[in-house]
Order: sequence, then structure tokens, then C-alpha cells
Amino acid sequence: MRENEARNNSSMLLCLACYEDRLASVFDNAPELKLFRVEDNKICPAGYLSLPSKDPKDRTSAIMTCGATFLICGAICGCTINELEQAGIKVLPWVTGMIDEILSAYQKNCLDNHAMPGCRGRGRCGQGNRAFRGRQSKQQNMQMDRPNLDPVQRSK
Repeated sequence: MRENEARNNSSMLLCLACYEDRLASVFDNAPELKLFRVEDNKICPAGYLSLPSKDPKDRTSAIMTCGATFLICGAICGCTINELEQAGIKVLPWVTGMIDEILSAYQKNCLDNHAMPGCRGRGRCGQGNRAFRGRQSKQQNMQMDRPNLDPVQRSK
């Protein structure tokens, strides 16, 4: 994961999309953002932001407005990741765990240990069979999408 990119700055604002005392499984359902100031690998609480709206645009605006430089979250859609990254916010998606575990793992540079089940690296989770099918020819893809009919059924 990309923790080292953010550590080049002497100070940054780390944002966690939370549900109570853990990361929310889905960013869009997180009722709150917990903010932490990171300086010289020391993490201090820096605030809390309630997210009453489920609208992804409102959520991304809130993160941009609060000055976050880094977001750690659970599942999140690609469009939201792109919007945040275009605004200069580094996004580390598909992470799960309790807040204190996540902060400790961040400090130790081992957030990979907290990847959601089945997720190892950005862009690989939540895509089902599409990643595999993308490597096949168009003809193979079309054949996979058709129902498999035996000769008796075809004649009817």
C-alpha cells in the first residue's frame, strides 16, 4: 500500500471513515470521520466530523474542506477515489479493523495486514470476475454471457 508516499511530509492530516470505534465497512455508510494529525510518526487526535448525508459528493467535499491529506477507509467506489485523488488526497481503501489497530498498523507501516478479506491492493477488490474476463478475447466474453444450451434446446 502507499503509506510511504504520505510520510514524506513532516505533518499531515489522516482521516478515517469510521463507525463507532472501527473503520466503517463501506465508506458511503460511515457516519463520521475521525481526524488525526501525524507529525514525525506520532499520531494525535485532531477532530471529528459527523457525516449526516449519504451523498458521495457531500462526503468528498467534507474531506476536502477539512484539509485531510490521507483517507483510510473500507469499501469505496472508484469514482469517489478518483475525485479525492484529483483533489490531492491519498486514498487507502479496502482496509478493516478497530481504529487503534489501524493507527498502530499505520505507524508500523503494515496496513496490508488489515486488508479486507479477498483484497490485496487497490483496484483488485469488489470487481468479481471482471479482472479475469478482461484478459479474454471479446469472442470468449460473448460466449460466457450466453446461456449454455444443448442441441435439443437450440432446435426449439
